[in-house]
Amino acid sequence: MNQGEAAVAIVHGRGSADSVLLMRRAEREGDSWSGHWSFPGGRRDPMDHDLLHTALRELEEECGVRLARRDLEAEMQPRRARRRSGAAVPVTPFLFRADSELEAVPDGREAVEAAWIPLSVLRDPGRHVLLPVPGHPAELRYPGVPLNRAPLWGFTYRLICDWLGLGPQPGSMEQAGLEAAGLVLEFLVSRGLTLQREWAERPGPQGKTAQVAEVAGVIPVADVLERFARPGGYVMAVNCLEVRPDGVRIVGPSFEEYFIDASAK
Repeated sequence: MNQGEAAVAIVHGRGSADSVLLMRRAEREGDSWSGHWSFPGGRRDPMDHDLLHTALRELEEECGVRLARRDLEAEMQPRRARRRSGAAVPVTPFLFRADSELEAVPDGREAVEAAWIPLSVLRDPGRHVLLPVPGHPAELRYPGVPLNRAPLWGFTYRLICDWLGLGPQPGSMEQAGLEAAGLVLEFLVSRGLTLQREWAERPGPQGKTAQVAEVAGVIPVADVLERFARPGGYVMAVNCLEVRPDGVRIVGPSFEEYFIDASAK
């Protein structure tokens, strides 16, 4: 058994409810997902028979919802949940069916709130925006959906988009990322910056190969953040937007990077 394995439970309230159960995690020092909306779940315990057991156990412990193996609809492909520090955690999502919105009682230690979110809310493109998130610098924006007390973003947001078939599909992700980065570049030119060099693959500021374009002028940070805080088709093609006076960094849906450099004279 891989001691680093984890599992989450996606509980789909079927019928007229058509909703999904989310919990808001307790705020804890050192927890990469402190305060986030997430699916119930966690790391595999040595006593767990398998990762399905992990998902069911965590669902009951964190939200007081008891389901059985027969309620499983699908085991999804493992994903890697990135942390602020340390290696990414392999997470296997398990999709469960529920005939109604079962009563969920957060345990108060791991989960401080539980809510059934209508899928109509999550499918509405007008609710998906690039937004600031607690604990991160003001110049950073991430795709997500504003919810009660905290945004839905990060790993859980990406997993929901995959599950519901939202955003760029496999095979078109890098093209979608380049198009989103191109919109930012076009916006800067419309604000009076001069295009010095089109996109070209070069080492980025941190040495990682990236698509880099160059402009002359000072980037209007507030204008860029305001423009791309609006809903639009670019939202799900961006994993992170970082805007500074001397440059813009766009992280695409496959975590590829695009840089618009305004520091060159």
